[in-house]
Amino acid sequence: MNQTSQNPTTPNPLKFRASFIALPLICLMATIIISAIFYNQLPDNVTFRFDLNGSPSGEMAKTSFIALMIGIQALLTFIAYVTTSAIGNIPTLRDNADKFRFSPTRLLALMGNMPAIIQFIMAYILIDAIVYAKRAEHLAPFWIVAVAILVIGGAITLFYGLPIALKGYKAIMSVEEKKKE
Repeated sequence: MNQTSQNPTTPNPLKFRASFIALPLICLMATIIISAIFYNQLPDNVTFRFDLNGSPSGEMAKTSFIALMIGIQALLTFIAYVTTSAIGNIPTLRDNADKFRFSPTRLLALMGNMPAIIQFIMAYILIDAIVYAKRAEHLAPFWIVAVAILVIGGAITLFYGLPIALKGYKAIMSVEEKKKE
């Protein structure tokens, strides 16, 4: 008799998890919910761009605006998913996940959540447009909010990412050196 041995598959610690892209998913869902709630309350043309004085300088049809906001959020979430899935399947990383001096899952979570920085900026544009449509008041200038989000996002990325990157580089180099021997 020819029996095939059935070895239980070992769990892949780098297999995709929703936590790898939690912030992009939250931003996407929040954009969809906010858009659905306020869509009927928006005028046919939505003002979404303002000059330095806070005066309206650009508008778009509300359907196009909402589709663009949701579309960009969905695209960024998809990119985060593809990136974390692909990197989790790199053989050097996947096959040696337990040997590294850093947590590859933490690296994937950091990388997968980085698009949320851009998504928060897009969410501000959506909220600013809704507030302007309902109250004719412009929130803070876009550039101030964008710079603040980028600085905060960069600081968080640097704080969590630099130790991972340094340890990861050393770990990958040590694995490659062992393969050469």
